[in-house]
Amino acid sequence: MRRFHVLLMLFLVLVFLAGCTGMPALGPQADHTNPIKRLAMLPLRNDTSDVDAPAFVREKLAVAIEKRFYNVQPLEETDRILRDQLGITLGGQLDMATTAQLRETLQVEGLLYGTLMNFEESTTGLVNVRKVRGKFHIIDTNTSSVFWKNGIGIKTQDTSGGTVGSLTGAVALAGSADKEVPWVILESTSSNQSVLDGFAMGLGKKLISKAVGMHLAWETNEMIWRLVQNLPWGAGDTVGPVLTAVTTMPVGMPDIKMPPPPAIGHMNYGDRDFKAVMVSSTLDKSQGKEFSFKMPIAKAGEKFRMEMDYTKMSGAQGMPPAMSSVVMIHRGDEKRTYSLYTNKKKYMVSDETDEGYYEEPDVTKTFVANETIDGHPTKKYRVTISYKGQEKQEGFIWDATDLDDMTIRSEIENETFKMTSTLTGIVMGAPPAPLFEVPGDYTETRNFLEIVME
Repeated sequence: MRRFHVLLMLFLVLVFLAGCTGMPALGPQADHTNPIKRLAMLPLRNDTSDVDAPAFVREKLAVAIEKRFYNVQPLEETDRILRDQLGITLGGQLDMATTAQLRETLQVEGLLYGTLMNFEESTTGLVNVRKVRGKFHIIDTNTSSVFWKNGIGIKTQDTSGGTVGSLTGAVALAGSADKEVPWVILESTSSNQSVLDGFAMGLGKKLISKAVGMHLAWETNEMIWRLVQNLPWGAGDTVGPVLTAVTTMPVGMPDIKMPPPPAIGHMNYGDRDFKAVMVSSTLDKSQGKEFSFKMPIAKAGEKFRMEMDYTKMSGAQGMPPAMSSVVMIHRGDEKRTYSLYTNKKKYMVSDETDEGYYEEPDVTKTFVANETIDGHPTKKYRVTISYKGQEKQEGFIWDATDLDDMTIRSEIENETFKMTSTLTGIVMGAPPAPLFEVPGDYTETRNFLEIVME
């Protein structure tokens, strides 16, 4: 509990560093130099047994590409021209026409070809697998060269029957690598339900999703979202309402958690309740940049709170507005942490059981001297801190002997960062209880991109 607090603090610091040293600007970024002024999305080649899947995927992909500022020729218009003038109705017939013929007939600068390789769901009871995979490329008709290409497969699965089902699932996932069009496994759940129950549940999901027209929609949306991430921004002569589309979450996008950051430093906040202000300065050695801040903190038993206002930091630039004011509340009694984004009135939850959440470091301390810091008698120690898989950190800490050896100052550095932190204005006693509760008008989100992109 004591050592975890500094991880939270540095989590905020490192998020800021990501913002001021290279976080890309959010929002529309049309590229008027893009040579593809008008794009025709050709019928997809179908390598699956689902005759309806190519049209389903093509329609969703067209919407996603329009949101990247491309002027996509209406699919109905493309199909009509291909049918009436070239006799082409299926993606498998496109070899009948050359790029020059397609350009002259369709009057576009870009041609999107695609192959739907997988669109299927298998239900065995032991393993219920859902797969969508495709590869796509755009030809610049001005040069007859490949302008863009990408391919990806999305696979999700459920296993039943306890250990036997899990082992079967592992076999099913084996060999899923593909050099040209790789698989991404986004969901892999297992349960101890019987094989018969697993079969019934998988079949039920399949029948219901087909009945409501949502069969493999989640996998399709995820495949498309990932596909277009490396698609260059279009020329800006778009059709449809795209200005807000790029700043909203794609339908069906999976939850994305904030990844655990590198942990730096080590402080012991003791067993007593208090409020204080942490004054800190950080030097990013790799960027040659330094910034400083003041952060109110509060502790009550196993509860801990810290507030970060990036607009008041010296040296703070480029932080997205949605993340400029953050409050973090750690509830040791609940074994979870709440991250409150005050400008959005939204919060995220991290459980201590989450992978990579926190690991205790190995710390060695060597006494150096007795010193007084801000009126408090302290013992100064030289420390070496080792977090698993990270650079070794070294420096000094000062533990106040009149505050049960609470660490009130630290100077820690590694090859990348140097951080100095001091607790000031320490007031002992229990802080108000509402400080450690999520306000009633906040709503929870499980996806970090929802905070950044909205």
